[in-house]
Amino acid sequence: MLTEKEIILRLALSVLLGGMIGLERERLYVTIRTYSAGFRTHILVCVGAALAMVVSEGLHYEFKGDAARVAAQVVSGIGFLGAGAILREGPLVRGLTTAASLWVVACIGLAAGGGFYLAATLGTVLVLFALVILGALEDYVRQRRIHDVLSMVIGSQPQYIHQVGEFLKESGLIIKNIEVAKMADDEERQLLEITVQFPPNTSRVQILNKLVSLPGVYRVEHRQG
Repeated sequence: MLTEKEIILRLALSVLLGGMIGLERERLYVTIRTYSAGFRTHILVCVGAALAMVVSEGLHYEFKGDAARVAAQVVSGIGFLGAGAILREGPLVRGLTTAASLWVVACIGLAAGGGFYLAATLGTVLVLFALVILGALEDYVRQRRIHDVLSMVIGSQPQYIHQVGEFLKESGLIIKNIEVAKMADDEERQLLEITVQFPPNTSRVQILNKLVSLPGVYRVEHRQG
């Protein structure tokens, strides 16, 4: 039979491990200014799973029942929380990572509640590695794959193209390609299309506002390709 100290240790460990993962999710959702499963939700899920495992083990010792019966319902029951964390915005689906973190936090809670301290702790470390380290790597790779296209109407004089190019370089943008075309109905203006890569944490709006204020720049349009 489980002792009181053992029960306290298991539940306290579930709070610690679930909270560590919840803090990472909380940081993400504070950044994008929305609400989803964060710090408290992950703690509640982990503690609930640990408690279910402790109860299952207690029932097994007390009544010789199936030790996995109560705990098994956690894995299937966590699905309703995961579904609530997933949001669809047009063609985009958000929240899959948070739903997966809720599911794995429930499994960590079961491990902690079952007394598998090494498995629970190592599982938490691996989850944080996937969310923090691999998440940063994924953002870096995604950022490098995305190119921004700036379409501009500028004066036909050569110095205007040079002026735009110098401004983009000074702003830290990497120029990938430049295309220039004449306007059939206006010989004093030309179309300029530049494919660039923005550095991280650069305000696109600020760059566009400065571009359109340059002499000889009449219009600036932006799209991602």
